[in-house]
Amino acid sequence: MRSLATIACLLGSIWAFASGPLVPFTQNKGQWPAQVLYRANIPGGVLFVERNALTYVLKAGGDLHSHGLPGEHPTEPLRMHAYRVTFEGSTGGTGEGRYAQPHYENHFIGNDPAKWGSQCAVYGEVWVKDLYPGVDLRLKGQNGLKYDLVLAPGTDPGVIRMRYEGQDGLALKDGDLIVKTSAGSVVEEAPISWASFFDGIDNHSIPAPSAYRLRGNTVTFDVKANKHFPLTIDPTLTFGSYTGSNADNFGFTATYDAAGHLYGGGIVFGVGYPTTLGVLDASFNGGTMDMGLSKWLPDGSALVWSTYLGGSLGNESPHSLVVNTNDELYVLGSSGSSDFPTTAGCFDNSFNGGPALAFGIGYGYGHTNGVDIVVAHLNAAGSALIGSTYVGGSGTDGINNSLTLAHNYGDSFRGEIALDPLERPVVATSTESSNCPTTAGAPQTTFGGVQDAYIFRLDPGLTTQLWATYNGGSNADSGYGVQFDSAGEVYVAGGTASSDLPMAGTPFDNTANGDVDGYVVRFNANGTTRLGATYLGTNQYDQTYFIQLNLADEVFVVGQTHGTYPVTPGKYANPGSSQFIHKLSHDLSNSFWSTRIGSGTGTEDISPSAFLVSDCGQIYFCGWGGTTNANAQAVNSTTSGLPPTPGALQTTTDGSDFFLMVLEPEAVALNYSTFFGGSTSHEHVDGGTSRFDKNGNVYAAVCAGCGSNDDFPTTPGAWSETNNSFNCNLGVFKFALTQPEALIDINGPSYLCLPNATAVFNNLSQGGTDFLWTFGDGVGSSTQFEPTYTYADTGSYTVMMVLTDSNDCVTNDTAYIVITVIDPEDALIDPIDTLCPGASVQLQAHGGYAYSWFPTAGLNNPNIANPVATPAAPTTYSVVVTDSCGTDTASIDIFFGTPFGEAGPDTVVCLGDQVPITALGGGTYSWSQGGTLNNPNAQSPLASPVVTTQYVVTITTPAGCVVTDSLVVTVEVTPPVPVSNDTSVCEAGSVQLLVSGGTTYTWLPAPGLTDLDGPDPVVSPLTSTMYYVNVGNSCGLTLDSVFVDVQMVVTDAWPDTIICPGESVSLFANGATQYIWSPPNGLSTTTGSPVTASPTANTTYRVIAASTAGCTDTAFVTVEVFPEPSVNAGADQQIDYGDQAQLQATGNGLIAWLTNPTLSCLSCTNPIASPEFSSTYIVTLTDTNGCVAKDEVFVIVDGTLYVPNTFTPNGDGINDAFYALATEVKTFKLYVFNRWGEKIYESDRLDRFWDGTYKGTESPIDTYVWRIDLTELSGEASVHYGHVNLVR
Repeated sequence: MRSLATIACLLGSIWAFASGPLVPFTQNKGQWPAQVLYRANIPGGVLFVERNALTYVLKAGGDLHSHGLPGEHPTEPLRMHAYRVTFEGSTGGTGEGRYAQPHYENHFIGNDPAKWGSQCAVYGEVWVKDLYPGVDLRLKGQNGLKYDLVLAPGTDPGVIRMRYEGQDGLALKDGDLIVKTSAGSVVEEAPISWASFFDGIDNHSIPAPSAYRLRGNTVTFDVKANKHFPLTIDPTLTFGSYTGSNADNFGFTATYDAAGHLYGGGIVFGVGYPTTLGVLDASFNGGTMDMGLSKWLPDGSALVWSTYLGGSLGNESPHSLVVNTNDELYVLGSSGSSDFPTTAGCFDNSFNGGPALAFGIGYGYGHTNGVDIVVAHLNAAGSALIGSTYVGGSGTDGINNSLTLAHNYGDSFRGEIALDPLERPVVATSTESSNCPTTAGAPQTTFGGVQDAYIFRLDPGLTTQLWATYNGGSNADSGYGVQFDSAGEVYVAGGTASSDLPMAGTPFDNTANGDVDGYVVRFNANGTTRLGATYLGTNQYDQTYFIQLNLADEVFVVGQTHGTYPVTPGKYANPGSSQFIHKLSHDLSNSFWSTRIGSGTGTEDISPSAFLVSDCGQIYFCGWGGTTNANAQAVNSTTSGLPPTPGALQTTTDGSDFFLMVLEPEAVALNYSTFFGGSTSHEHVDGGTSRFDKNGNVYAAVCAGCGSNDDFPTTPGAWSETNNSFNCNLGVFKFALTQPEALIDINGPSYLCLPNATAVFNNLSQGGTDFLWTFGDGVGSSTQFEPTYTYADTGSYTVMMVLTDSNDCVTNDTAYIVITVIDPEDALIDPIDTLCPGASVQLQAHGGYAYSWFPTAGLNNPNIANPVATPAAPTTYSVVVTDSCGTDTASIDIFFGTPFGEAGPDTVVCLGDQVPITALGGGTYSWSQGGTLNNPNAQSPLASPVVTTQYVVTITTPAGCVVTDSLVVTVEVTPPVPVSNDTSVCEAGSVQLLVSGGTTYTWLPAPGLTDLDGPDPVVSPLTSTMYYVNVGNSCGLTLDSVFVDVQMVVTDAWPDTIICPGESVSLFANGATQYIWSPPNGLSTTTGSPVTASPTANTTYRVIAASTAGCTDTAFVTVEVFPEPSVNAGADQQIDYGDQAQLQATGNGLIAWLTNPTLSCLSCTNPIASPEFSSTYIVTLTDTNGCVAKDEVFVIVDGTLYVPNTFTPNGDGINDAFYALATEVKTFKLYVFNRWGEKIYESDRLDRFWDGTYKGTESPIDTYVWRIDLTELSGEASVHYGHVNLVR
């Protein structure tokens, strides 16, 4: 949470934590009445802590708030008001002081020594022990006045009764208690209560809901807490008061002290500045202006002191303020007065003067007699000077009057005073004097030229200059900011136009970049050695204004740029902006990173007024921009376009406002930023510096409300909420940029459901490092950032998270959230009975507020808890039940009962007779065809139908289900007429006999018959047999017979034989009408007789013979195959034309060659072949089995080629074409070319020729070249060339 503290025109502050208590408690040692234990000074009054009461004395108005000349300002009347809070029923407790302070107080009041108190102890916290039995009162002053009531275990909070007396009014509003007085109102915020316990490891706090209860003027507490633990009730007091004053002055500079007081300085144009009693200088001294210096309470409600400071013969301006640990203010300023107040023994009590100074920037005044640096040291009360001195030479001192460097309005007054580790003031400023005092051994004792930075250290009494040095080159240089590392080394930042600025060490950048650069310089702690220095900048305008060091002594600077200042990846940046932040190593040799902040226009020129790197690493920036800055060189200065963060105090700007921002450590992200200013006036600073404290509170001075406007943001109860001058006022504000905000939430709804009641907490807090969670059940706690916690039981639990910071960077904060744990009901469905088919039933579900049944078939409404179900078949219905914890599902099975009920078997009756029929399973029966029954409602009536009749019976089961069934009574009128057919069967087979026409069948015994009853027995006769059967019905018997013919099949297959390979043989079978052969190998067909067999190996074939009746027999036949003979005619041969070839055949058997006239012998194995062309010769061999084998040999005769050398294509039919003659040729190609190598003819066939033309035109008489490519039958390839003459 970012909170605006108090903002005031002239003054403002907030309650803030400091090294000492904001509200200290002073021991009573006789200086006050005996019932008083301690006194505390509170804003606007005092509090007396008594043994059984608290007495408040409040004050507002009066002379303290009316300053200036008599009658010049309206005066608030003095109002004082006391009221008392008595703890009814208390007999009075005893006092106990804690956190004793290192100082004491003396109170010598009146001339009665008995009423004096000396060496009175001062405490940060006091207790009234045993205010009631088991009740202690604790009052704390560390962060403003707070009191707690601490109850021992078992103590009833109801014993505490607080009676208010003396107030003007008492009321409850939004839980707060409002005490109204004539001097203002006191608000006691709604109490926060908690029970505490220790579990052996950690301390735990359990929130206890509490509230005020007001009856008349008596206040009690309603508290719900576990009485087994100690209970703390913690109200918070917030004071509000107001006064008013007026003054006309410009805002320059501000600082703070350890208690959070704000000190502001400005220039005052005449009488009317609100001074306080007993201050150093309560009146305007003369000239155009004096310094105006003021100190405000931390909450901004009143001035502590306020004073003028200046001479009567010139003008003064405060540039920078700083406060030591004794709350004594140091002032760095400039004066043109020769009678500026100095102290005895000061370093320089004489005005050094110089040339008349007219500012390069128009401020509306100047220094006629020159200007010197002045340093003043005021005591804590602002009532006296501890030290005051001039510092300077014969030129202009303390003023940055170089237009090259004074870029912003107010830059003329830049410079800083800071306290080194020994609390000695060190100043960084500017000078044009060539004879400023320097010390022996200083790094630079001579003036560089034009304007130099001037750095010096004085003793606290300002009597001695301990160290002084110039720092500059031959052009203009300035000194703006000064800070110290942990060893006391001095770091200075500023601007330079010098290309020869002295460097030292290993500079990060040792050369000027052009135009104006920023710089940083490092001196040893004694100031005798320049240890390091570096330029910082681009080839455009750049300057560094403030410098800071972190706990690791790393260096941070902030400045302005109009160049392409680098942005390091991974850093928060507004690229193109005109402000930069740069981090450097301690020795200034390395750049760690740099970034740019602003609006990105590059000329917004936000003038830095305060800069901080906190001990926690956050980077704070405060600056202003707007139309006032156009009076200098920042003609486009504006705060428009700067990036405020969500939730900022002020998200809009009129373009002329302050801008404050916080970057996360190492500038990785923007934490917070806001505008600050009014909507009419152009807020600005006329010169000087403001400051952040290490907790991130900015103490800023503003020139506000110019034009007599009242739009500068102020807070209720501030010293002055209005601008009472005719023009501008010094406005100050104190803004807490890093106040933490504890904010927690639950990831999901605010209720949890058992059994897995696990809460996942979200931590939305800002700031802090440590988090203590208690979960409200008295059991669990956690220090995780976002813990997960599981509750074991139902209830409402208040979760508390206390946010703290281990680095003490921020104050604590607490957040609460209430979680409800519930035990969800299970989804349930009431049981139901088994249904009769077709029946309906009402279902009933429980456990939620929404229901969804499925399947929906058969339901009258699937979205209610109790639908009516009429299922068509047995069905499982399910319901999804929704409650606050989600959904659950239940199911129920609807079963149809299977009612037993059936009619008996069908039966027969002879016409005129009766037959009993029956049914089973019922409680009652109802038969149809009642006219033929002796009792249609009997279970087994007698039926006397005259025709075949179906009787339907309706059976009602004992469970009420209805079943319907039927039977048929067949009426017979004559004995049966059997129907049967004779049949046949294969030998050893079986056959079924079929007889019909009756209702009973009785067979006479016979061979192969085993079943003598029934219409269809199976018989297995060995021979043909006649079977007899008596066929009966209800009217008599008839004898019938069935003849079974037994059939036989006998088959044979032939011939068994042997064949040569490749031969065939016919196979035969007989004795049946159908034949099936196997295997199929080598058979022409597998059915019929005969079949052709051509096996390749010895094979036995099976044949199954079948008659038309399906009777079968099997026979076998074997076909063997002789071994296969072989013969070899020898290898192929190649001979020339006219040569002979010797053939050679081999093999076991009779050899014979097929007839060929070119063979010398047909029956010998080695005849001589004399072919004229390539020929194939075939030889056969017949073995001893008469089987024949064949082979062949190929004799290749080399080919011939003939090509003529002349032809006469004249059409006379003689030698008219050119072609080639060749034999034994496989491939052939003929080409003809003219004398120029052009191909004019081509052919791949021997039977084609060239007719002496080319493209249809006769070729001229000439000699032509031919080429022939050919491949012979032997495979030999060759190319031939020649000439042919074309003659006509």
